[in-house]
Amino acid sequence: MLFSSTGAIAGAMERVLLSALGGQRTSPHVPHPPMESVDLDARTLYLQVNSLERSTLKNYATSARDYINFCILHSLPLDPTPTTLSRYIAYSSQFITSTPKYLTGVRHFLKELYPEFDINRSHPLVKSTVRGAKKVRGDPMRRKLPLRLAHLQSFVNVALCTGSYDDYLMALLLFCTFYGCHRMGELVQKNDRTLFDWQKIIKRASLTFESGCAQYHLPYHKSDLFY
Repeated sequence: MLFSSTGAIAGAMERVLLSALGGQRTSPHVPHPPMESVDLDARTLYLQVNSLERSTLKNYATSARDYINFCILHSLPLDPTPTTLSRYIAYSSQFITSTPKYLTGVRHFLKELYPEFDINRSHPLVKSTVRGAKKVRGDPMRRKLPLRLAHLQSFVNVALCTGSYDDYLMALLLFCTFYGCHRMGELVQKNDRTLFDWQKIIKRASLTFESGCAQYHLPYHKSDLFY
């Protein structure tokens, strides 16, 4: 009886809100059919899984495995307390310089199990350990020389001398990357087949030649977070 009365109150509230918003639609409109709760949950999970790039998710999994192996190796509980996180950073920073970034991947997989992860990660003890790791084990800054037209021409010269298909292809990729302001990863397929995504491949059918220029459709770019 309590459930039915609560449902009636909820239904009355919905009607009041609809009335305040101008009532239900009167224009011709095909209503969307309702979905079962199980189907809604499955759809929600599908969208959550696809919120991250496959490559990003793979890196996150590597980070989480590294943290779990650390806990097993040192007989520590999985609970990411400030002390455990600090110890993990202190240990891992001896071998890799990206340990602070690893915490992002650890968080992705453990946040649901340990809701206090963000609080512990922001603890002064963890922050000071991260700062110390960056200061002691930080990589020196290395800047690469800019790619110049003379460099591009050298690749063309090599291709003309060897006649190799691979050399021509490399020169073509460099020219497209240079003049199209691309990143090389946008023009090639990843070696890892599990990261292949057909939606992000430049289709050969989109290539056109007009007025001495080549054009093609780039379906995505690296700065687009929602593709």
